[in-house]
Amino acid sequence: MIRNIIFDVGKVLVSYEPDAYMESLGISKENQKKINAAMFENKLWDASDQGLGTPDEFLQKFIAGAPELADEITKIHKTVGNTVELFPYAMEWILDLKARGYHVYILSNYSENMLDQTKDKLKFLPLMDGVVFSYKIKKMKPDPEIYEYLCDEYWLEPEESVFIDDRPVNIKGAETCGIHGIVFRSYEQAKKELDEFLKEF
Repeated sequence: MIRNIIFDVGKVLVSYEPDAYMESLGISKENQKKINAAMFENKLWDASDQGLGTPDEFLQKFIAGAPELADEITKIHKTVGNTVELFPYAMEWILDLKARGYHVYILSNYSENMLDQTKDKLKFLPLMDGVVFSYKIKKMKPDPEIYEYLCDEYWLEPEESVFIDDRPVNIKGAETCGIHGIVFRSYEQAKKELDEFLKEF
């Protein structure tokens, strides 16, 4: 029997569009590539999600990757919450699952800086039965330890749980720990797969 639904956040319950945000700031395509290389697509971004330093420390490291764009990187870092918006379906989906008696959780690779700037947008957080953000425990998906932490912290049985994430590698990590998984490609697809899965269990 399935009792627990576990959600990723970015690209599942909220949009995440750094390129669109940089474009809205008037940053050229060439400079967007440089900023992505220094920041969003850099291994340092994962280290930030893992909580391996303070937001200010990471800002300086991002700048070091493209010092000629220090002003732009600083502005983006201080307003990075603008890369995220709540999807219109998110609240309804969660409320429906709660009304049907399921426990709902968050398991997300998320940095301190991003959470500080987006927590007011994550209106579903008060509805959750449990929340794990990677930076707080210094573990990241798809490391099995983060799934084990979630289960231990909230007394979840893996076989009674389903995890929804947009990255197949993170679903494989969950399945390694005995948690069922659904790769999110769209709301309609994921909701349909989840509903069909729940009927079977």
